[in-house]
Amino acid sequence: MNDTLLNHRHRGGWSAWATVIALVGITAPLAAAWKILPDYFSSESAPNVLTAEVTQGPFINRVLEQGEIESSSSVEVRCEVRSRNSAGTNILEIVPEGTRVKEGDFLVRLDDSALKTELTQQQITCSGSESQAIEAEAALSNAQLALSEYEQGTFREQEETLEGALKVANENMRRAEEYLTFSRKLAERGYVSDVQIEADKFAVEKAEKELDVSQTKLDVLRNFTKKKMLTQLKADIQTSRAKLDAKQKTWQLDKQRLKEIEEQIVKCVIHAPTAGQVVYANDANRGRTNGEMLIAEGTPVRERQLLIRLPDPNKMRVLAKVHESRINQVRKGLTAEVSTDAIPDHSLVGLVSMVSEYPIPSPSVYTAHIKEYAVEIEIQNPPPQLRPGMSAQVDILVEHQESQLQIPIDATIARGDKFFVAVPHEDGSFETREIKVGHANDASITILDGLVVGQKIVLNHAEIKDKLNLPELKLTTPPVSAVMIESKPTASLAKTSDLSVTAVNSTKTK
Repeated sequence: MNDTLLNHRHRGGWSAWATVIALVGITAPLAAAWKILPDYFSSESAPNVLTAEVTQGPFINRVLEQGEIESSSSVEVRCEVRSRNSAGTNILEIVPEGTRVKEGDFLVRLDDSALKTELTQQQITCSGSESQAIEAEAALSNAQLALSEYEQGTFREQEETLEGALKVANENMRRAEEYLTFSRKLAERGYVSDVQIEADKFAVEKAEKELDVSQTKLDVLRNFTKKKMLTQLKADIQTSRAKLDAKQKTWQLDKQRLKEIEEQIVKCVIHAPTAGQVVYANDANRGRTNGEMLIAEGTPVRERQLLIRLPDPNKMRVLAKVHESRINQVRKGLTAEVSTDAIPDHSLVGLVSMVSEYPIPSPSVYTAHIKEYAVEIEIQNPPPQLRPGMSAQVDILVEHQESQLQIPIDATIARGDKFFVAVPHEDGSFETREIKVGHANDASITILDGLVVGQKIVLNHAEIKDKLNLPELKLTTPPVSAVMIESKPTASLAKTSDLSVTAVNSTKTK
C-alpha cells in the first residue's frame, strides 16, 4: 500500500515538473520573439540614410581637359605645285620626321616628270608663236613701206606721167588748131582743097578729145585713185599691226606659261625656309581607312596642302578642347598645370592665351551634337624634350578660395532656381531646408546661407523622398540627367525632376 502510494507520488512529481518545463519552453521563445519582432519591423521600415557634414575649407574649381602639344610659332611648308590631275602630285622623297634642318636644307622632292614633258611641248609652242610674231612684224613693216612707196613713188610717177600726157595733148591741140588756121588761109587762095580742110578739122577734134582724156585721167588719179590706195594701204597697216599685237600677246602668254612651268619644276624641290625640326602635317582625323599616312613617300599631295611644320621649340603651347558646359569658366589669363606622359615627373606651367568664340567643327556626323571649343595654353619655359604632337593633360585653375563653407554637390536638391537640402533630426524626422549656393566644381558646392559648419545633411534623397516637403516642379522642357554648373556669382543648376542632383561635367580626371 505504501509502496503503491510512493510510486504514485513519484510519478505525479515528474509529471508536474514536465508540465512546468514545457510551459517555460513555449513561453521563452514567445517572449524572445515578442522582443525581437518590433526591432525587426522597425529596422525594415527605417530608411538607410547616408549623411555628410558641412565643412569649412579651401575651395578649388578646376577644368581638366586633354590636349595636344604644338608650337605657337611654327613655319608651315606647303605644296606650291599645281595638280595635273585629281589625285595630285606624288612625293618622291622626303626627309624623315624629327630631322633637325637648317635654313636651305632639302625637305621634299615632288614628281616633276609630267612637268618636264609639258615643258618640252610648251617650248615647241613658244617657238611657233615666236615665228608667227616675227612674220606679223615683217608684214607690218611691208605694209608701212607700201604706203610710203605709193605716196612718195608710185603716185608721183603716175601723176607725172599723166601730167606729161596732158602737156602732149595740149601741144597736139595747139598744132592741130594752127594747121587748121593755115589750111583755111591757103584754101581762100585756092591752094588747099576742101578735103584737106576737113582732115585738119578732124585732127583738131581728135587732139581736143585726147586733151580731155589726159585731163580726166589726171583728175581721177588725184581725186579718187590716190584716196582709194591710201585708204587700202593704211587699212593694211592697221590689220598688220592688229595681227602683230595678237601674235605678240600669244607669244608672251606662251613665254609666261613656259616660265610658270619652269618655276613649277623648281618648286618640286622644297628647301627649308628656316631652321627647325621636321614635323609631318598628318591629321589623324583625316587618316585613310587603311592606316596609310597622308604625308609619306609615294602619296599624292594637292596644291596649297600643308606638308611640313618647322616648329620653334622655345615657343610651345597646348591646344585643348573644352566642352560647352565648362567653356564659360575658362578665360584668358588663367593659370594652368600641364602634364604629359612623355615627361611624367615634370609638371609644366602655362597661361590661357586664347579661348575660341566658336565651336570646333566636328570631324564626324556622329559627334556633331558634341560642342567643344578650342583653348590655347602657352607653356612657360618648355623643356627641350617637349615635342609637338605629344598628348597632354591640362588642369586649368578657374577659382581658388582659401576658406569657404561647402557641401558635396550630391546633397543638393534643385527645384527651379531654388536649392534645398535634407537635414536629419535626432527623433528620426527630416527637415527640408532651402539654401543659397555659390560657386561649384565637379565635387562640391559652396554655401552662402542656410547651413553651418558641422551640420549633417542627407546624401541619398531617394530613400526619404516621401518625408521631404519640396515644392512642385513644372517642367517646360524634358528633364535633363545632369546639372551643369557655371562659375558665376550664383551657380546656375539645370532643372530636374529627380530628387538627387548629380553634377556631371565634361572634365576628365587625371
